[in-house]
Amino acid sequence: MRTFTRLLLTAILPAVLMFCMLPQQASPQSRANFWFLNNTGKELHNLYVSPHSQGSWGADVLGRATLPSEMGTLIVFPPAWRGVCHEDFKLVFADGTSEVYTQGLDVCQLHALQFNADTVEGF
Repeated sequence: MRTFTRLLLTAILPAVLMFCMLPQQASPQSRANFWFLNNTGKELHNLYVSPHSQGSWGADVLGRATLPSEMGTLIVFPPAWRGVCHEDFKLVFADGTSEVYTQGLDVCQLHALQFNADTVEGF
């Protein structure tokens, strides 16, 4: 029994830990979550994200929170959206104005989207 415990602690456990630390290849479906960066110069009160093919807006992903300019938040999609990569966005600001982006931005290929005063950049 001692030999097995020694083998477990000196060989098997370190090998498993090393395997867990290796970089994993993420499938596009698992990469749909991304950072949303508000660089618009305005406080954001509502943020709507919709699959490009849907044509209607769902719930406000900020909920009751707001997002000041020069701040960001992680957008996490529900499991049902894991295969959906092309998203549209509607931003509603504290002053009542809004911006709509309906290009179907491919969030699976990006780590972050930065929304500027009148443009959006992905990286």
